[in-house]
Amino acid sequence: MSYFEEKVKRLYNLYKQNKSIKKAYAVVEKDGNYICLTCDKGRYKYCLAGGSIEEGESPETAVLREILEELNVNAEIVKSLGFFEYFSSWEYNGKKFDIKNEAEIFLTRFVSFGDNEKLGLEGEFSSITKTIKISKEEMLANVAEFVSFGIKLD
Repeated sequence: MSYFEEKVKRLYNLYKQNKSIKKAYAVVEKDGNYICLTCDKGRYKYCLAGGSIEEGESPETAVLREILEELNVNAEIVKSLGFFEYFSSWEYNGKKFDIKNEAEIFLTRFVSFGDNEKLGLEGEFSSITKTIKISKEEMLANVAEFVSFGIKLD
C-alpha cells in the first residue's frame, strides 16, 4: 500500500471514530521575509509548511519536523499564532467523507539549512510546488490560513 493509500485509510478510521486530524503549520521568518510553498489550490497563491501531528508528537515537535521535511530548514519556535478548524474531503474504498482538521500555526525563525544550503527538498512537494520567500504583506493577502481564519502575524 502506498503512503497516500495508508494516509487515506488512517483518515477514514479517524472519521469512523468521530475524531479529528491534529495538524501544525509554520510561518518561517528569514531575513525579514517569510518562507512559503507555492500552491495551486483554489484562489490562494501560497501555503504554509506543515502537516499532521504524528502519534506521540507535540504540535511543536511536529511543526519543526515538517519545516525540515518540506523546506530543508531548521527553525526555532517564536510563538503560537493561534488555532483554526476546517474540513477536508476524502474518499476511501468508494466512500466519500469529510473530516475535521484542528490546526495550530506557529511563528518560527530560521536557524540553519538542513542537508544543503538550498530551500526546499526533492521529494514531498518538488513536482507540484516550489519554495519561495515573500513579504509580510504578500503573506497576509495570499495565504489561505491568514485570510480565511483571521490569523494575525504579530
